[in-house]
Amino acid sequence: MDDPAVTQNARLPMREWAYLHSELEWIYDHEVPAVYRDRKVNKEKGGYWAWYVRQGKASVRTASGKRYEAGPGMWLLVPTEQMTQRFSEDARILSLHFLCQWPSGENILSGNGGLVFAGGEHPLLERKAAQLERMVRKSIPEADTRYYSCFSDYEQFLSFHVLFQQWLLLWFNIQKQSGADLSRLLTSDDRVLSAMRCLNMAPLREGLPHEALRKESGLGEAQLNRMFMAEYGMTLRKCWEQRRLKAAKSHLETSLMPVKEVAYTLGFRSDSHFMMWFKQHTAQRPKEYRRIHRTLDA
Repeated sequence: MDDPAVTQNARLPMREWAYLHSELEWIYDHEVPAVYRDRKVNKEKGGYWAWYVRQGKASVRTASGKRYEAGPGMWLLVPTEQMTQRFSEDARILSLHFLCQWPSGENILSGNGGLVFAGGEHPLLERKAAQLERMVRKSIPEADTRYYSCFSDYEQFLSFHVLFQQWLLLWFNIQKQSGADLSRLLTSDDRVLSAMRCLNMAPLREGLPHEALRKESGLGEAQLNRMFMAEYGMTLRKCWEQRRLKAAKSHLETSLMPVKEVAYTLGFRSDSHFMMWFKQHTAQRPKEYRRIHRTLDA
């Protein structure tokens, strides 16, 4: 979109904003382990990361050549790019990883979202994050980077989510003030929104929900595919496969679930089929991916 006024000040029906996916993936406040102080990472997909440096230094150099550095009392809103991240030996950070995405899984902002600024410029950002981290740590001590896979009752989830939404509003306003644009506007066609919601809510183990998609949208699959290609640049099958792949990575990174059980959970009839599918998408076998990625990231 070319006109910032259109994207920055977009006014949409409440029901359309409600289709956005905003979710806290993790939050922690502690030192950065030595093994993660100097590493190459790809943060192009999977949401956003924000670091508040309490001690030491944090720096990022992106594949495009941009450099971001933050010291004590500073925020580093991590750019959504391939990059090398580095932390000093004494680094301690308050880290949040979160999603704020359109129904298609596309991040809400068009740019990379990378920013560095003093905490004193936006003091509420740290206060709300620290309040949320204390609440999570007190209620679920083992959460750390596994927050989104932990169990809770609905009241506890709401208490976390309300505070996270307050923090998210602060983050979004800071991005707007820096000139960030929305990456897109939602479609005005309820049939496409209903179909995407169906894809995002259907149990993965039951496979692509052909019949439910038809009932929700009132359209045939061929017509829906044409509309999805025009709106999201991908077919129904591609959207479904992206969701399955994200779930597979999540299970491998955050649980000890056997590969065979992961395969069944995602709707595969055999673990061999799942392993072949996973390698086609990641160039790694599931066990190899788990060995490399079942670690704490910043």
